[in-house]
Amino acid sequence: MGRRWSLRVRITGVATAVVLVVLVVGALAFLAVLQSMSVAAQATTAAQQATQIAADTRATGRLPPFEADEVVIQLQRDGQVVAVADDDFAGIAPLPVAAEAATVRVAGQRYVVRSSEIALPSAGVEHVVVARSLEGVDDATRAAAVLLAVAVPAAGVFVAALTWIVVGRSLRPVERIRADVERIGDDPSRRVDAPPGRDEVAGLAVTMNRMLGRLDQARSVQRQFVSDASHELRSPVAAIRQHAQVALLHPGATSLSGLAEVVDAEAARLEDLVSDLLLLARLDERGTLNQQEVDLDDLLLAEGARLRSLGVQVDASGVGPARVLADPALTARAVRNAVENARRHARSAVALTVRDDGATALVWIDDDGPGVPVEDRERVFRRFERRDDARDRDRGGTGLGLAIVAESARVAGGTARLGVSQLGGARLELRLPSVHD
Repeated sequence: MGRRWSLRVRITGVATAVVLVVLVVGALAFLAVLQSMSVAAQATTAAQQATQIAADTRATGRLPPFEADEVVIQLQRDGQVVAVADDDFAGIAPLPVAAEAATVRVAGQRYVVRSSEIALPSAGVEHVVVARSLEGVDDATRAAAVLLAVAVPAAGVFVAALTWIVVGRSLRPVERIRADVERIGDDPSRRVDAPPGRDEVAGLAVTMNRMLGRLDQARSVQRQFVSDASHELRSPVAAIRQHAQVALLHPGATSLSGLAEVVDAEAARLEDLVSDLLLLARLDERGTLNQQEVDLDDLLLAEGARLRSLGVQVDASGVGPARVLADPALTARAVRNAVENARRHARSAVALTVRDDGATALVWIDDDGPGVPVEDRERVFRRFERRDDARDRDRGGTGLGLAIVAESARVAGGTARLGVSQLGGARLELRLPSVHD
């Protein structure tokens, strides 16, 4: 049904069906209560008449006359009729002696019966039995049933029409939003016209515009990323082809070892770039990786020892114990990238610091290089973003190192930012939630 009928039709149908069920049940209950109360009222009247006639009969010694087409009055003794108040009912069989209301049929019509006892001087007992016709009650019940049989469908039609109109008016802004989204197509720069007010439909339009904005931004970032990645991937391939063509056309211009050296260097650069791209793609797809407890101090001390082996002056006196919950391989990669970034820009010295304040593990990687201008401190964490003074192939890398640092901090629940080092250069700061035994 959900595929065949519109939401407007389904809401109208469900609302009308619910109202009709409630009205039908209510109508049946009303008719039952109406009939029950009417019968009870006739039974009460019959009981009062039986009591009054019994008193008159006891006082006069005979049954007083009473003529009415809807009332049968009998005087019974030992189950036999000894007198009737109206001779028109003389041939009726004895009615049941009923202390409580009882319903019987007399001449094809329903009557409610009540009785009252008369004690005789001879120790015998007589009963005055009064039966009142329920024809009026049945007629009133039938009239009410006919009225409800007309009123209930009419009410259902009214509810259906009202629901159809109200739902249509309520869904009209939604249809406009759908049409706007349909017209947007492949141009996410367009937006939905939000209806006035602050209701749910207006909130839907606002949310839709925010989503379109995020899609537009993501699309722009993706296009820029693909463009940058294509450029970066073409560069080493072009360099390899260039040296290979020179070797083919001018064999004496280069040696086999020189060509192999160039191919090896460019292939290594291409491998690093592809590895970084695959890592960022996995982070984009999964968000979090293999979370384990990682000792940051061990990673920083190992990187400090590696830099010293390369001839860099390293101060690791500020490295203290700190443990975080993160992916070990990704965290090690991020620390390596951060330290390599400091080594590339340092003039002579790098300082490593790790602190734990009980809730946050703080990592500082300082260098004494030229530093990073304030306007570039956020931009350099974007993918393939490099400062103009860092675009040299031997020094600048691919522009993904700090992006991996930022993504590593994000998936671990922390942040990464650049500031000013006490050594005069740049300070890369990582803040990660710490864990304790």
